Amino acid sequence: HDSSAPSLFHTFATMGTALSSLTDEQLEAKFTDGDKDGSGALDAFELKGILEATLEGRTFGTEQIVDLMKKYDVNGDGVLGLEEFKNLAKEAETLGSPAALPEDIYELSFASEKLGFSVKNDINDATLVVVSKVKDAELVGQISPDDEIYAINGVPIAHQNSINTHEALAAKVKTLTARPLHVAFKKKA
Repeated sequence: HDSSAPSLFHTFATMGTALSSLTDEQLEAKFTDGDKDGSGALDAFELKGILEATLEGRTFGTEQIVDLMKKYDVNGDGVLGLEEFKNLAKEAETLGSPAALPEDIYELSFASEKLGFSVKNDINDATLVVVSKVKDAELVGQISPDDEIYAINGVPIAHQNSINTHEALAAKVKTLTARPLHVAFKKKA
């Protein structure tokens, strides 16, 4: 990005609400509203939801959300507290468009509630959740067993401290009721 281009910032500021112009109270309200599970902190799914709801017309890519979480999760607990979120809010809208996905990553959208595949923990790396069986005939050939579940709705699974088993992933997906659900898979190496 060429940081000397002032026009970029003005474009963002006019789309939706500029996060940096919100008062502390307004940011707190956004935080509380976005904390869907009432945990008192934002995970990456909730962060992405708030950013995209506030900055209308913007989408945040997987790598951008990872970078924001890493940068602003000061205490390293994998979620953002209110103060961490306030710091992040000042910078989020200056980010450019998301980068393209790497070649070994593919993304599918699922319109119905049932996703048509099951998942399991990877035998060699317990922190990875991979495809176990492809149940939906239409998905055969698109998804392969042992492909890693890389991201859901643009949020990388491997970077979520709270999601390290397929049970935890299933529980999280149940809270993501909006469809289509976008799932990124990483091809088995």
